[in-house]
Amino acid sequence: MKPLAVRNDYHPEVLQRFNSDIEDHEMTILLDQDVYRHLRFKKPGTGMYYFDIITSPWLLTIRGDMGTYVFSREHDMFPWFNSGYVNADYWAQKLQAIDKQGGLREHSENLFKDHIIQDFWERRLDYEPKKVSAIWGEIREEILGRWVDRSTGLDCFRLMDDFESNGFRYSEAYEHSFDKLTFHYLWCCHAILSGIQHYNAAKAAADVEATG
Repeated sequence: MKPLAVRNDYHPEVLQRFNSDIEDHEMTILLDQDVYRHLRFKKPGTGMYYFDIITSPWLLTIRGDMGTYVFSREHDMFPWFNSGYVNADYWAQKLQAIDKQGGLREHSENLFKDHIIQDFWERRLDYEPKKVSAIWGEIREEILGRWVDRSTGLDCFRLMDDFESNGFRYSEAYEHSFDKLTFHYLWCCHAILSGIQHYNAAKAAADVEATG
């Protein structure tokens, strides 16, 4: 299959990985009757990274090696998805079923650490230089330290809620989110857009051949 060509500033790592995974895939149209479609994308001789796209009125299902997700938005789901880029956050709002293994969102320790650093950087000017140094030292030790447990969102909220240094505290810690979309969900979003593009290209080529 041709690589998916979309804006790569949204999820560049996923896009690169997806294109590598489906490099030798081929499309098979198992059903194509109006909005009833069943498309299979698979490398011959193996089921690794295969995926099916199945549509019916108001539903699109992607299933395969990277998980199963079901969306509902319009009578024909193909035009709605064929936006030219992977709008994963918005698409997630239309999910009717989520893969129990791949999930939708997961805790990101990196997002938490980025938030802590950015928050300190923005608030540091409110404190005297000596206090700033002390505050940052305690943040590095008590929140960003190597052996500090930040493995869940609850762990991170507790770290923020319990922290105090020279008047520096975190208010409303629980209002923040440190979740990100899962790799499996994002991979499947790329697969949907790629599959639709290949399907549309095949239909267009067939129309040209029929009229030629």
